[in-house]
Amino acid sequence: MKTRKIKGTIHKKHNSRAAGFTFIEIIVVLLIVGILSAIAMEHSMNYDADLAGAVEVVKGHLRYSQVKAINSDVKWGINFSTNSYALQDENGVNANLPGDLPQNVTYSASLNPVMFDQDGSPGASSITITVSKGGASRTITIVHNTGFIQ
Repeated sequence: MKTRKIKGTIHKKHNSRAAGFTFIEIIVVLLIVGILSAIAMEHSMNYDADLAGAVEVVKGHLRYSQVKAINSDVKWGINFSTNSYALQDENGVNANLPGDLPQNVTYSASLNPVMFDQDGSPGASSITITVSKGGASRTITIVHNTGFIQ
């Protein structure tokens, strides 16, 4: 490195190519990180929203079967399989559920089928249903005796 003296002070001459990043390079990297973060957050939020929607559909179908049992002389409930479920009476006869079933969701129930009596009660034991999608899961609980679905 060469030094030169200008009016009593010494200045060092620097190479024209200094080490470090330019302002533009830093901005470009931050922009790329921001875009990737936004994509990851959107993907994560979609799974949560899809799972929450699926849980609400299942709760609605459980309530539908509960009301059907209250309004008839036979028990009604939901019979869960791994990837689906069906409305069923106590004799095993299937009936149509309103709307569509959630897609790409798995189910497991602590008691299957989940049946409601004429009072809307699932019986003396609470029942839990686990709804899973994309590695995440949520639990629905049907409270014993009262039939409250939470």
